[in-house]
Amino acid sequence: MRYAVLALIIASLSMSARAAGAQRLTLERITHQQTLDNGLKVIVVENHAVPLATVEIAVRNGAMTQADDEQGVPHLFEHMLFRGYRGAADRGFRAEVAEMNAGYNGTTSDETVTYYLTLPSRNVDDAVRVLSGLIREPRFENSALQTERFVVFGEFQRRLSDPQFLLSREVDKLLWGSAFPRKNTIGEEMSLLGVTPQRLEQIFRRYYVPNNSALIVTGDVSAAQVFEFAHNHFGGWKKAPDPFVANPVPPMPALDSSRAIVLNADVKDITIEIAWRGPSVRDNLDATYAADVLDDLVNDQESSFQQRLVDSGLFQSAAMSYRTLANVGPLIFRGVTTIDRLAGALTALTTEFTLMRSADYFVPHEIEVAKKRRAVETVFELERGAGLAHSLASWWSVAGLDYFLGYGDNLSARSLGDVHAFVDTYITGKPFVIGALVPAKYGAATSEMLAQYLSLASER
Repeated sequence: MRYAVLALIIASLSMSARAAGAQRLTLERITHQQTLDNGLKVIVVENHAVPLATVEIAVRNGAMTQADDEQGVPHLFEHMLFRGYRGAADRGFRAEVAEMNAGYNGTTSDETVTYYLTLPSRNVDDAVRVLSGLIREPRFENSALQTERFVVFGEFQRRLSDPQFLLSREVDKLLWGSAFPRKNTIGEEMSLLGVTPQRLEQIFRRYYVPNNSALIVTGDVSAAQVFEFAHNHFGGWKKAPDPFVANPVPPMPALDSSRAIVLNADVKDITIEIAWRGPSVRDNLDATYAADVLDDLVNDQESSFQQRLVDSGLFQSAAMSYRTLANVGPLIFRGVTTIDRLAGALTALTTEFTLMRSADYFVPHEIEVAKKRRAVETVFELERGAGLAHSLASWWSVAGLDYFLGYGDNLSARSLGDVHAFVDTYITGKPFVIGALVPAKYGAATSEMLAQYLSLASER
């Protein structure tokens, strides 16, 4: 039955414009949602293919809520909540979930924090109970804080040892300027050293409220039963004021000029990263779909973009990506080349972004293929177990469940005109940051070439 539903969704992607809304209607039949009296959103997607389920609690929090001296605190909550949990007979979280044969973890991103269990579906009631205790009854003890902050330090140092991470981090610092703390998911050592249990409690109580949270369950479950479990274990969680009324996320300051940075590292090839300020799903919903279509157009191995940049040998690889966010998502180009090809690669790249403005850069057939490919990938995500729960958590937090339900149909509605408008609005003539990760001996030469690239780009 499940595969018949998938076939129906995929078939709807090939229908004419008269079938607008067909995929949404199908998704609505398999996606169940309910809002408890306290404001907690409960989302269930049933899939009875295997007797497993993922139970996830998501909170609208993450880096976007950080002040300068709180960088990394939302990430620290992951560790503190798991560490401070006490269940029946004072059992810790690990012992509790081991009895359920569950795997568990947490995630922190720009705009979402999640905690989840993947386990045999017969234990879903217990999973909902345990997650309720995890986020409703935290313990911020000083001894645990001393231990966990150094665990986070270890993660931080491991990330900093990765040159590719360092490149993205330095590009982000220039792209977001004074707002970088609200994009800095991993955090800063001084902020983590300075936070106290009392401050953790204060921040936690602000954002970890039912009307700022969602319970998401996917897999071999009954929606009706999950709603009952949610009511039993979360119904007593008291509603609180919307945290973003008293503490709104400030708008991003403007990026007033293009900038470049070169990082020397023990690497063999040269990695180029270019970042623009993309759209906000809150302010320009349609542009987020156009961004995804553009990504698929240029990343297609048969595209003229790939042929001229990669098949020509100028780049070893070249790709674009956009991250959908409520508070301005970045649009990123990443390419790998060599020092002897760098000048030609940068010149060709400038030409490509200039040509994108022309009406014949993309053709109708390419855009239809790109839209269908992305929509089919979205459909198959329904079969990815825990991955589906994570995606739903992100969509709910960033854009709302309605964005997920209407994604395929809204994507299909994009035209070449929409893509060209996106390029004009967010790429052509807009400030950007370009970074290069290079072997140390090529640092000076690369800096000179990036300066020339900035000059060339400003003339077009």
